[in-house]
Amino acid sequence: MPSDKAELASRIAILQPGDSIRGLIFKSVFGLVQQHAGAIGMEKLRVGELNHDYAELRSYPAREFLTLLYSAADVLEGALGAQDAVFHACGEVSITRYSTGPGMLVFGIISRGDPQKLFAGAQMAYSAAVSYGNREYLTTGPKSGTLRMRRDMMPPAYHVGILTGSLKVLGLTGKATAKPQGIDRVDYDIEWA
Repeated sequence: MPSDKAELASRIAILQPGDSIRGLIFKSVFGLVQQHAGAIGMEKLRVGELNHDYAELRSYPAREFLTLLYSAADVLEGALGAQDAVFHACGEVSITRYSTGPGMLVFGIISRGDPQKLFAGAQMAYSAAVSYGNREYLTTGPKSGTLRMRRDMMPPAYHVGILTGSLKVLGLTGKATAKPQGIDRVDYDIEWA
């Protein structure tokens, strides 16, 4: 089943001029497509506004990234499953790559392996990768918390992939549950073992 283009249009409609994402994140998703769909999958993606090279540290319009996510969902459906499963995989691969590059400071030095410290630094970490949105973390227990994201137009399953992928980077298992408050406002309950 093709990705939800009406949802994509709604997410693009709430973008503001200047909303952007680092090329590193684009390249992570392209790498996932290359891994699971090969050259044929890449040819399907590299059309229109996505038909150019991306430099890892340069920023590109968030509109392009949303287009990439929904196009990747179409290309990877056979390999990874429905739209939300693909979004989750894109989020997880993005945070895995980010944690070894620009995010190394947050993952290695600031958090020191502590998820509470990692998620408390979410605003700083996201600000190194995107130009939009606000994130606030609230501790709800010794091994749980809620991350509130506002003015972030990415699909919730993408962020669930980022959050569970972050726990994996720290060597932990856990889950994140999205509680949408609106199309660009979601609370994520996170817990780990």
